[in-house]
Amino acid sequence: MHIKDSELTTALSAQLQEDLAAAAYARLNTSLSAARMLTPLGNYLVARPAARSAARKITDATDVPLDAAMVLGITADALHVWKADPMLNQVHDHIGSVPLSRITAIRVDDGRTWQDVTITLDDGNEITLQARGAVHAIVSAYDQRGPGA
Repeated sequence: MHIKDSELTTALSAQLQEDLAAAAYARLNTSLSAARMLTPLGNYLVARPAARSAARKITDATDVPLDAAMVLGITADALHVWKADPMLNQVHDHIGSVPLSRITAIRVDDGRTWQDVTITLDDGNEITLQARGAVHAIVSAYDQRGPGA
């Protein structure tokens, strides 16, 4: 499904049949991510497979569903993840969610187009991604829940 950044929250709320407070395209960065700058083939043949492999390892270690490229969406009680292709503004299958009770912090560092996002889990694991668009709205929605929520 082709969805622009500004339409993610509305379109995915309808698909999920639950209100999303915010949604943003995200990707996993690896040491081979620089290959995405070369050409689209560098992205699809080098960077994306390396990121997909790293995502699988993180998922196995943390039980947080991840992919090389994805959409993150936040509801009142969970962080949802869809497979995606941000380069083409394509959203694919919903691959799972993480209860917000397992997340102790979501932090975003200012950047240009893609910003670093760190998700800290209750077991101390940290997941670092890059996201664009409404990622600050995801952090804000998480923070509005208040301490211990």
